[in-house]
Amino acid sequence: MWFDPLFWSRYFKDPFSKQITAFCDSIIDRVLPAFDNIDEEAEKVAEQEYTRIGNLSANEYVDIEKIAESAQDAGIEYHELLSRAKQGLMNIATAGLYHLFEQQLLFFYRRQVLHTSQENDTKLFKLKELKTRLASGGIDIEKLPSWPKINELRLVANTVKHGEGDSAEQLRDIRQDLFIHPSLRSNDFLANNPHYTIYMPMSGEDIFVEVNDFQKYKDAVLGFWEEFSTLILAKGI
Repeated sequence: MWFDPLFWSRYFKDPFSKQITAFCDSIIDRVLPAFDNIDEEAEKVAEQEYTRIGNLSANEYVDIEKIAESAQDAGIEYHELLSRAKQGLMNIATAGLYHLFEQQLLFFYRRQVLHTSQENDTKLFKLKELKTRLASGGIDIEKLPSWPKINELRLVANTVKHGEGDSAEQLRDIRQDLFIHPSLRSNDFLANNPHYTIYMPMSGEDIFVEVNDFQKYKDAVLGFWEEFSTLILAKGI
């Protein structure tokens, strides 16, 4: 196995690192701000529902309390739906971040590590095979400082996609808090006895990745490419 370390060192920074940064920053700075005003939107929905029901009941006996209650319920439902949509997008974006990183890693693997006669052989497109081939060149990516966080990101991505399974079990061992809604994490009982049923993480339920988690995963991926770049330059292979 032979590398062009200088070429790949530059490639890890541009385009790989720039792709990661653009993806993550777009989620944080462009997508999530669309949900900044859902409190006000929910109040407006409640007001509109109050007016709508009131108009329908204009010529009948009106129970103001029931109208107000129905309007409030409409506002609450709207707020819950949008809050879950926001969480679902955060979960999906986290899964997307991992798979973008995985595709970058496979690009390097196919173009540089595999022989040209093998680069389209899908049977070889496995992380285990990549690690084995890199190890034959004296490189163990699992020893890089960023790898534990990268592995956590992998488990989150798999749990978001598939729900319950081996990845969810492993994730519980290292990030139990991700299974508890952020508003409930200060509850000692729930923190020590989280509800583990996982059904629909993409709908914003069951897994709760926060922006600071997403930022840390971004930093881990960028750190990986920086560390990997330094490693191959040092080895000169």
